[in-house]
Amino acid sequence: MPDSEVKLTQEVEKVKLDKQTLKKSLFRDMFTLQWSWNYERMQALGFLWAILPVLQKVYKKEDELKEAMKRHLQFYNTNPVASPLILGATIALEEDRAGKAASSIKVGLMGPLAGIGDTIQAVLFRPIIAVIAASLAMSGSGIGPLLIFLAGILWMAVKVPLFWLGYNKSTALISDVAGDGLLDSITNTATIAGITVIGGFIPSIMKGLVTPLQFARTITVDGQDVEKVIEVQEVLNGIVPYLIPVLVVGLAYYLIKKKVSPVKILLVLVALAFITSLLGIL
Repeated sequence: MPDSEVKLTQEVEKVKLDKQTLKKSLFRDMFTLQWSWNYERMQALGFLWAILPVLQKVYKKEDELKEAMKRHLQFYNTNPVASPLILGATIALEEDRAGKAASSIKVGLMGPLAGIGDTIQAVLFRPIIAVIAASLAMSGSGIGPLLIFLAGILWMAVKVPLFWLGYNKSTALISDVAGDGLLDSITNTATIAGITVIGGFIPSIMKGLVTPLQFARTITVDGQDVEKVIEVQEVLNGIVPYLIPVLVVGLAYYLIKKKVSPVKILLVLVALAFITSLLGIL
C-alpha cells in the first residue's frame, strides 16, 4: 500500500473513546449546560463545553479541532433533560469523524426533544410533584419540601440513561423520535395525564376556601327571645357543597375560554383573594 493511502487511513481511523471521557462530557452537560446561556445562541456554548473533551480526543490537529468547535458553536436549544440524549448521539458520530452528520443530528433532534421534554417537565412532572408536595405541606407534613428535593435528584438522574441511549443508538434516534407520530402521541398523553392528575387534586386543595360570614337573628322559643347565629357557609353547604371553590374554578375556566393570559388570571385571583380577605368575606 502506498504511503499516501496509509496516511489517509490513519487520519480517518475511528477513535475509540474511553468511559472516563464520555462521563466527563455527560457530567458537564448535566450541570453546566445553561451556565453560559445567552439570547444569541442559547445553549450552544454550554454544549461545546460539554463535548470539548471528546473533540480533543478525536481531532488531534489544531485546525480540525477548531473547525469542530466552530460547528458546535452554532445555535442550539433544547430541554436540559433531553440534551444528554442529543449529546450521546452527537458524540457517537464525532467518534466516527462524521462531523456534518453530528451537526445534522443536533438540529434534527433538538426541536422534537424540546417539545417532548418541555411537555413532560412543565405539564406532567413538575406540576404533579408540586401539587403533591404542597398538599403534604398544607397538612403539616415535612415530607412536602423533601419530596421537591428528591424529585430534583430524580430529574437529574434521568439524564444518565438518556445519554447512553443516545450514544448507543446514534442516528436511529431521528426515525424513533420523529416517526409514526410518536412526538404528538407523547406530548398529548403527557398533557392529558398532567391535567387529569392536577384536576383531581383541586378539591382537596381548595376545600379550605370557606367564608367566615355569619349573622344573628332573634327567634322566640317557648315565649323567650333567643339569639340564633346562622353561618353562611353552612347555608351554602346545604345548597351546594364546596360552592365557593366551584365558583372560583369556574371563574378561572371562564377567563381561560376568553383567551385571557395565565398571568392575568393569576393576578385577578390574587386581587380577588386580597379584597375578599380584607373585607372579611373569605
